Amino acid sequence: MNYLKLDNSLLLAKGGERFCFIHPKDPSKIIKVLNPTIKVHNEQNMLEDRYYTFLYSRYSKSELSNITKYYGYIDTNYGKGLVFERVIDYNGENSKHFREYLRNNLLSLDQEQLLLKELKFFLESKNILFIDVSTVNLFCQEVSKNCYKLIIFDGLGARRYGVKFRLYLKSDVFTKYKVKKQWKKFISNYKRDKRMHKNGE
Repeated sequence: MNYLKLDNSLLLAKGGERFCFIHPKDPSKIIKVLNPTIKVHNEQNMLEDRYYTFLYSRYSKSELSNITKYYGYIDTNYGKGLVFERVIDYNGENSKHFREYLRNNLLSLDQEQLLLKELKFFLESKNILFIDVSTVNLFCQEVSKNCYKLIIFDGLGARRYGVKFRLYLKSDVFTKYKVKKQWKKFISNYKRDKRMHKNGE
């Protein structure tokens, strides 16, 4: 069988439903696969593929600079996986989650506010659904010394396939409402993580 073999030496992260591996033939990319020990999935790979395909029908990859680039399906020993770019800093290190920056106070307030302003404009101008608005679903990429960019790598589109997801793909008006609603939730999560830093949690 012609497929890529993924093993624990390549494992980068574990999510609620998926594993994330470094691509064995291209370390600048990662592969998301379903966790085989979970019996019932929300079909996150299928949802993500459909949503990215939808976005790429509207925009070029260069226009979607605040989300990870998607390269399609690939066969692995875990079944079909999704190939994405691997987000790394200018110095070659893996980028850290935005939450890590918040809880360790690694950015100035001005830097945080600028990053949030840029992300909000990106999501609203492109009408992009950031559904799972946890701060661990974004990387804070250091693109050059003390210069940062927020990159969403998970939580786009929908939590499950259904009528609402199909409506999002067809109705810009409905989607705009949802984008604004999710942004308020994201800001609430951002403020919570800031409080946790101040309280030393």
